[in-house]
Amino acid sequence: MKRFVLLAALVALPGSLFADGSTNRYLVATRHAAHGAISKDPADTPRGENVRTFSNLDGYAADLSDAEVAELRSSSSVRLVEPVMERHAMDVTTSPARDLNAQTLPYGISLVRAPETWPVVTGQGINVVVIDTGVDYRHPELKNIYAGGLNTFTNSNDPLDDNGHGTHCAGIVAAANNTEGVVGVAPGIRLWSVKALDSSGAGSTENVVTALDWVITQKAARGGDWIVSLSLGSDKGSTFESNAFQRALDNGILAVAASGNESTSLTPAPVAFPAAYPGMIAVGAIDSASRIASFSNQGTELSVVAPGVSVLSTLPTGSHYVALVTAAGGVVEGAPLTGSKIGTISGQYVYCDLGRVQDFPASVRGKIALIKRGGDITFNEKTKNALIAGATAVVIFNKDTSALNFTLIGSNCDATGLNCVDIPADLTFAWPITVAIAQGDGEVLAAAGSGTLTVSAIADDYGSKSGTSMATPHVAGVAALVWSAAPEASAAAVKSSIEQTAVDLGSTGRDNVYGFGLVDALSAAKQLAPQKFGTGATPAPPATPTTGRTVLKRGH
Repeated sequence: MKRFVLLAALVALPGSLFADGSTNRYLVATRHAAHGAISKDPADTPRGENVRTFSNLDGYAADLSDAEVAELRSSSSVRLVEPVMERHAMDVTTSPARDLNAQTLPYGISLVRAPETWPVVTGQGINVVVIDTGVDYRHPELKNIYAGGLNTFTNSNDPLDDNGHGTHCAGIVAAANNTEGVVGVAPGIRLWSVKALDSSGAGSTENVVTALDWVITQKAARGGDWIVSLSLGSDKGSTFESNAFQRALDNGILAVAASGNESTSLTPAPVAFPAAYPGMIAVGAIDSASRIASFSNQGTELSVVAPGVSVLSTLPTGSHYVALVTAAGGVVEGAPLTGSKIGTISGQYVYCDLGRVQDFPASVRGKIALIKRGGDITFNEKTKNALIAGATAVVIFNKDTSALNFTLIGSNCDATGLNCVDIPADLTFAWPITVAIAQGDGEVLAAAGSGTLTVSAIADDYGSKSGTSMATPHVAGVAALVWSAAPEASAAAVKSSIEQTAVDLGSTGRDNVYGFGLVDALSAAKQLAPQKFGTGATPAPPATPTTGRTVLKRGH
């Protein structure tokens, strides 16, 4: 599981875990509804500061002093008082994507057999709520199915994603089946979002139970079948949160949650919470070869597994940029330097060694400068030297195999080397298009010395992530496909069909590593609605998935 330092992030919570003064943040479970019950016991009235009440859960959240906690715990009207516990996103890596001008079918969509159900069902009529960092409801892959949501930090109906994790998960569930980008498992659903994690991917049990309370209310008001997908958690359970999930399950809501990412190849870690609560579909991660991911948590609570390694999906619009350098030998993939101008330029290039002042020949004027990383000179200086020499753009190639996380923005730091701030002049400087490429690619160009290049720094709304966070929305999407085939079925029946038809991957029968196995959308849907998958249903042949990194055309 991904860990975060929470002290700064929790300032945004409705009452911090470590509020100023002598109060801390607690969840209080009462024996009656705490928002209007008539009782002689004063404990039925919410106590403390920054109180948050719930519509469907018996209890509330508040900042309480030690004395108030002691008083509430001694009351016969109070079932429990527990500190709010942290919850965090469960992704472990992020990598960029490569260029492709047609829609890509990510490998996971085929692996769970989603395309084979699409001639009959696409998740139509099913409500899927991604409880996460929010969602970019403006994304061209998601905007047509977005139905609404909640921000648990601002108590507003605007869950716009400021992290990217939730948008990535939402795309796995239901990215549009069009001619661009990617496609999700169940593109016909109604997508809802609750922002329960902040911009750093951190939240608390209070945010999660607030999300569940809201979903229960929405289901009661609107009817229909509802699934919650939670790619979050931690290693500590919460009685209040467990009770909230049980209330959701009792109301016919299907809950899917990530098992966690704390395992190693030598030491498995137990299933995290909330996935470990009774009645949940706890999801582990496998790779494209259906092997368990080394990070995937394991245990008796594990239900099923799904693709969770290098999963390609949506990212917030304008949050991700890629670089392409086109030469006679083909297209080279890279990354724009932070601060680079966004755009495309074509022309002759000239190799300029390490980018020192003396390394630029007069012939570079009006051309693209190819520069090698190194020489105790910053990217900032190399690029400014290129501009002085008259270069129109800069391509810098690496000196080793490290990641291309380069920047043109300098910083000023204190004596400890910490507390650094960006140099204002660099933030406003008119940088040219400046991109980085891998060592091997640059050495080929340097050996040629000159030639024609097209250099692009472009916004891209897609990328790959790994984690049980990515496996979970695959299962939520499969559940939506299955439920849309049998909309009158219960949530328990959908859960049972997914588990009973999963492809056994480990030891014969259910085991602690793979659970019941890899989810199989077609088999589960056939089990619940065999009449819909007779001879009249002709499965569409799945598209050939693209392998490796891919840059996707940004939607419009």
